[in-house]
Amino acid sequence: MKSNWRILMAAMLVSGLALAGCQRKEGPAEQAGKKIDQAVQEAGKKVDAAVSAASDAVTSAAAKAGAAAQEAGQKIESGAKQAGEAVDKAVDATGKAIEKAGEKMQEGAKK
Repeated sequence: MKSNWRILMAAMLVSGLALAGCQRKEGPAEQAGKKIDQAVQEAGKKVDAAVSAASDAVTSAAAKAGAAAQEAGQKIESGAKQAGEAVDKAVDATGKAIEKAGEKMQEGAKK
C-alpha cells in the first residue's frame, strides 16, 4: 500500500514539475492540482503513520504473548516435575508396603 501511494505521489510531482516548466502563470487547474498533490502527500503521511503504529502494536502484543507462553511452559514443566516426584515417592512407598506384606506372608507360612 505504501508503494502505491509513493508511486501516485511521484507521478503527481512529475506532473507538477512538467507544468511548472512551461513558464506560464498558473491557472485554476494548476492551483487545484497543487492542492491535490499536497492533500495526497498529507494523506500518505497519515497512512504511513497509522501503519507504523499498528505494526508497533502488533509487535508489542506478539512479544507479550510470547513471554506469557514461555512463562506458562515453565510452570507446566515445574508442575510435571513435581507430579513425577510424587509418583516416584508413591511407587517407593507401595514397593515397601508390598515387601512388608511378603515378609509377613513368609513369617505366617513358617508358623
